[in-house]
Amino acid sequence: MWVLGLIVATVLFIAWIVSLFLLVTDSIGVGAKILWFLALTLLAPFAIPIYLVTRRRRMQAEPA
Repeated sequence: MWVLGLIVATVLFIAWIVSLFLLVTDSIGVGAKILWFLALTLLAPFAIPIYLVTRRRRMQAEPA
């Protein structure tokens, strides 16, 4: 059982690191980056999927 917990924790940690990297390279304003950083840090389990979905939608909406 502890192995499953370790695997879940590792996957969530990797998702958090990837989200932070994507946030740094994102083309949003500085104020929005600060708010997303706070959300990703303080509310990670909820903010990570929300950030990734909104980023994907924003990238698809931008003209190529």
